[in-house]
Amino acid sequence: MDRGAHYLLVPSAQAVTGPDLRGGAMDRPFFKKLVLSHDLHRALARVDSFVLRSAFQVATGRSGEELLDAARRQSPDAVMVSYDLEGLKGDEICRLLKRTPGGARGVPVLIVGPPHSPETADRCRRAGCDEYIPSTSGPQTLLHRLATTLGVPFRLQTRIPAVLSISFGRIVSEFLGYSKDISEGGILVETSLSIASGRRLNLRLFIDENVRPLVTPATVLRAQSSPDDDQFLLGLRFQGMDAPSAARLRQFIQERVSD
Repeated sequence: MDRGAHYLLVPSAQAVTGPDLRGGAMDRPFFKKLVLSHDLHRALARVDSFVLRSAFQVATGRSGEELLDAARRQSPDAVMVSYDLEGLKGDEICRLLKRTPGGARGVPVLIVGPPHSPETADRCRRAGCDEYIPSTSGPQTLLHRLATTLGVPFRLQTRIPAVLSISFGRIVSEFLGYSKDISEGGILVETSLSIASGRRLNLRLFIDENVRPLVTPATVLRAQSSPDDDQFLLGLRFQGMDAPSAARLRQFIQERVSD
């Protein structure tokens, strides 16, 4: 990666160059800025997650110097890096970032390092890291720790019925699916229909059988085959959800996260 280049996490889980992490989308509540080391970016891109569905903007780097530079210039909402990097190590990035004047010094730093090295974990904590995570942790654990740091509630493998409505000219077709997981920014749905990325649709979520469904427009970010035969997994991002629906969904997630 060229020094100073920045990358945006996109539905295909491929990085594309961009000028910086600022833009009109950043004033929306679920759009946050992250700095991730390249290896962690790749690990998280393998799983459909709130990072992808909420279209978080992500700067990545392979070396400690690249990551430190990105964190200083972008003032992200969180930094998650591997300890063992080219150049500066994770604890050195954290120490230098925490000494940076201005907003960057207050950015939460999560370091993923050796699981059986108390000395490394201690060095990272003394450098000021907010959390030390064993490198044996899987992507879902990394997502959970990151979500907790960002204050983004999400619920893994929550199975609720979802009806997808798609317009084909004057014809409206509806398909039933079931959620695999859900966040405030979007949902992963398993259904019998494969829908192209970028397609807009309407979504009805039956989060409580005794109350009317939650209705919201959504956009397909990606579609892939499900492990189950003849099924597809659709990563959907909510679009323009009204305030009462957003509050209702937030309460639904928070109640289950606290279980």
